[in-house]
Amino acid sequence: MSKIEYYMNLPYDLSGSMSKNRFRNELLWGLKKMYELYKTNEDFVVVFDYRCDIEVHLENKFEFYQVKTQNNSGTYTINKLTDKKKGSKSVVGNLYSLKYDINMNEIDDVYVAIVSNAPLNDGKKTYNNSHEVKIKTIDSSAIEKIKLSIKNDLNIDEDINLENLFFIRIGLDLIEPQKTLIGETAIFFEDVFGRECSKVKSLYNVLYEEIYSKSAYELDINTYENIVSKKGINRDRMDIILKSYANNTDKSVELAKYSINEWYKNNFSRRLSLIKSLTTIVSKLSESSILKDIENCILSYIYNNIDKLQVSDKELIEIISEIVEEKRPIEVSKTDIEALILLTLKKYEEGVYE
Repeated sequence: MSKIEYYMNLPYDLSGSMSKNRFRNELLWGLKKMYELYKTNEDFVVVFDYRCDIEVHLENKFEFYQVKTQNNSGTYTINKLTDKKKGSKSVVGNLYSLKYDINMNEIDDVYVAIVSNAPLNDGKKTYNNSHEVKIKTIDSSAIEKIKLSIKNDLNIDEDINLENLFFIRIGLDLIEPQKTLIGETAIFFEDVFGRECSKVKSLYNVLYEEIYSKSAYELDINTYENIVSKKGINRDRMDIILKSYANNTDKSVELAKYSINEWYKNNFSRRLSLIKSLTTIVSKLSESSILKDIENCILSYIYNNIDKLQVSDKELIEIISEIVEEKRPIEVSKTDIEALILLTLKKYEEGVYE
């Protein structure tokens, strides 16, 4: 049986799409997972809310993640994994059913995990310091309870391997999760492209809306290709989105360079000095709190005086240079400050700070 045949015969329940429209936790963790996968340079598809909350389709295997967050400070007990409501499977039974093909053969290579912001408690130990817990390694009585629950849920008598069954503890801000993810988006972009994203909030919103639309698609789908298209996001799609923002980030820098070249086309020394300073500022701005503070002062001046700035760009740079001079540390040259002001003006014109 092929990988695709196995997947297409798995059970699915689209009721999760309804809850996704009310709760964002699964989507936000799914976005974090996409960032992690993108950095591996491997091809992938992340599918939202079809067979499971979050699915990762790789070249040689499937991964299924069931996200179970809680608002209190308690632990995630074995009872929470094994208890079931009338007429439904337990959390672990429902998840583990995805490891069986249509002939009820258990497939060890399929990775399944419960994901929670609470630590796992197996009755003997609380795994406070563990990000990922292999269920086969926890207390033996807890293992037997989990196996019995799965057997009852799936109506099987054979022993269960519990291979590649994990509990993953995550850090997820349940109060203001979007702010946290915007920050993680900024870090992710810098890690990938080596520079600051000019419109990080906009990038986050585009990615979030993309995964939200995939999650909310509620119609049955008959082919694997359509599942990937309607419910999934792959590396190629992320490439398109990310590179559009990378190109936008470059535009402000290119506009600043163009201004320098035009203003000082007959002054090689001055032109070279400003270009070097601009390169320095671009490379250091995202990591330097001092430069970020000066950038904020420049922005504040622009915002507060926007109706009065009836001067040329060169004159405005001179005016602002004098205002922020007291903030300039000795290791930052006056030319560096001029380059920073020019870059900030171009970013402002391009709507980067909106």
